[in-house]
Amino acid sequence: MLSSKSLKDIIDIDMLQNIQDRLAEITGLAYNIVDFKGNPINNYSNFSKFCKKMRSTTEGMKTCCDANAHAGLEAAIRQKPYIFKCPAGLVDVATPIIVNNNYLGAVFFGQVRTNNDKLVPIKESGYYSKIYKKNPELEKDYQNTVYVDYYKIEAISSLVEIIVNQLIEKSVLDLMQEELNFNNIRFMKEREERVKLENQLKTYELKLLQSQVNYHFIFNILNTIARLALIEDAPKTQEVIYSLSELFRHTLKNIEQKVVFKEELENVIRYLEIQSIRFGKRINYNIDIDEKINKIKIPSMILQCFVENSIIHGLCPKREGGTINIKGYFCENNVIITIKDDGIGISEDKLFLILNKKYKKQFNGIGIYNANEILASYYGNEYTAKIESEVNIGTTVKLKIPLIQ
Repeated sequence: MLSSKSLKDIIDIDMLQNIQDRLAEITGLAYNIVDFKGNPINNYSNFSKFCKKMRSTTEGMKTCCDANAHAGLEAAIRQKPYIFKCPAGLVDVATPIIVNNNYLGAVFFGQVRTNNDKLVPIKESGYYSKIYKKNPELEKDYQNTVYVDYYKIEAISSLVEIIVNQLIEKSVLDLMQEELNFNNIRFMKEREERVKLENQLKTYELKLLQSQVNYHFIFNILNTIARLALIEDAPKTQEVIYSLSELFRHTLKNIEQKVVFKEELENVIRYLEIQSIRFGKRINYNIDIDEKINKIKIPSMILQCFVENSIIHGLCPKREGGTINIKGYFCENNVIITIKDDGIGISEDKLFLILNKKYKKQFNGIGIYNANEILASYYGNEYTAKIESEVNIGTTVKLKIPLIQ
């Protein structure tokens, strides 16, 4: 049963380690994962010189682990990231890992100084003052820790929360499928129990499909932030982070449900603005939507998926860039949405493979394939996206949404 599993049983620790290392590289902060007792279960990423020295002694390690256990439990009680100061006075963030209401551990990041004077150490400890006297160099190491504005810490905590939640959803689905295939079906004696589990699996499968679309989207945006951070230090990066936080807020709030078209379009516009900052005049867009369409509902992140595909695979490889045109109109009992770009296009053979389940990972078609799966789940197979493309001319995606849902 899922409730009896440990953190290492539930989540792919190697995958989480890779994500942790990448986040540490992009944000410049320290990351590690602990169990519910506060003990590390994987390798540290980007730990500060000060914290490495603190954890090099038995007493220092125990002090840090006790603080992590306390902070992780606090985050679990709140069921959201908990920002706190460690006993040494550095700011950390604990993001809880909760499965079926069971707290299994937490992802920690931070080891920074910030401008929020209201934060107080989660636990008092005389160990640090004692060790300072023995090693005066530690005070210098402490002052050399990274300084990060508090609003950036909050923005990063939202991102980490989304990633952790999506990994949990994927891991739970994998375990449920394993139990269904190898254990549960054999022991089910009543049809009612079997139907209930199968319906639950179907719900998780739909949730996973949407999570994969969002997961793919998150890391493309992370690349954007990383590249901007390399070439400038401030205004544009701040603007991108703000827009990104709005995107995440929309995504997290509306995952696995339908939203009004106006909200979804606003989210797409935020994404286009971020890419316009990244690519400058190489990326242009036009939007022509009948205002009456704004009130209809569509699955969250579907429009975003195809717009992102146009930019990443259509316009980015084209030296001079290009334009995306998004148009929406009524046709009989349906709403028609078209996303048209003048990018490099897709060959007929490759398009077939992208849309084919068997080859979706090989040809980076996971976003398009899963978006079609979501559309089919809501409306039926006749409402999947129609894609026409011509090499060196461009690609047109046509979405059809029924008025009566």
